[in-house]
Amino acid sequence: MPLFTDSSLNSLPYPESVIPVPLIANVTFAEGPAFDSNGNLYFVNYHVEGSIGRYRPDGTGEVWAQSGGVPNGIRFDGDGHIVVADKGVPRILRFDVKSRAMDVLTSGFEGDSYNGPNDVCLDHNGNIFFTDPNRQPGQSGSIYRIEMNSTNQPVGIRQLDQDLPYPNGLAVHPDQQQLFVALTHINSIVSYDLDSDGLLSNRQLVHEFDSPSVDGIQFDADGRLWVARWLEGTIDVIDPESGRLLRSYRMGSDQVTNLAFWDGSVYVSVAGRNGIERLDVGVEGADIVPNWSRRQSIEAHA
Repeated sequence: MPLFTDSSLNSLPYPESVIPVPLIANVTFAEGPAFDSNGNLYFVNYHVEGSIGRYRPDGTGEVWAQSGGVPNGIRFDGDGHIVVADKGVPRILRFDVKSRAMDVLTSGFEGDSYNGPNDVCLDHNGNIFFTDPNRQPGQSGSIYRIEMNSTNQPVGIRQLDQDLPYPNGLAVHPDQQQLFVALTHINSIVSYDLDSDGLLSNRQLVHEFDSPSVDGIQFDADGRLWVARWLEGTIDVIDPESGRLLRSYRMGSDQVTNLAFWDGSVYVSVAGRNGIERLDVGVEGADIVPNWSRRQSIEAHA
């Protein structure tokens, strides 16, 4: 699909093209970039599969933790933890960023093990959404939500949708009223209405790409959706309301898996080059970190 060229695009804050800047090498399978509040970048499979790497603001990196499985998507929870989707030992993990202690938040639903959780995101109340695709040909996957209480402990889990053609990246809209999901096997982004109880309804097609495929997704501060294009080898920007393709940034390699915003740049995991690369686009990411003090204050006065 070609880029739209109508006059409304003249006001976009994004540059038309950006040269990727290599940042981190020796990542066995690059995925899951996510920042904590101090600007530390976490990602998976640094030097060896199953590890979680950390890249500090001073430019030094380390193998930070071992998951015991094969971690994939990562998000910071705003309460001193990173939440990790582990597809190797199917479960959702949580690591304390200070002690590096690991907890298992969930390893199955209603007596059944997960297929292999792929990616995670959180809403502003700290509840955790994750995708669980099935990698077997012709099989479908699901979306789940872990409900967290005001002390950031899991109190329940729901299956929100099922029979999906490889649900992959996902992101809550900045207004907290929609959930967007990448469906890899049909090269598409879909949206759901998201109610106050965390339930989904009204699934709609937002954009179908004409080439394979879609992986991780993330919103910027302007409410546009940035999409990692797995085999296409690009980061694409779409308008979530109209579905229009606004920008496409070529990474120079395929297997573009995911992305994270920090300080006006987009950090992209490029498995085809075994690393993390930076796009200096001059655009901030949406506020995706839960506000625990605000939630506790509201509940205390309810």
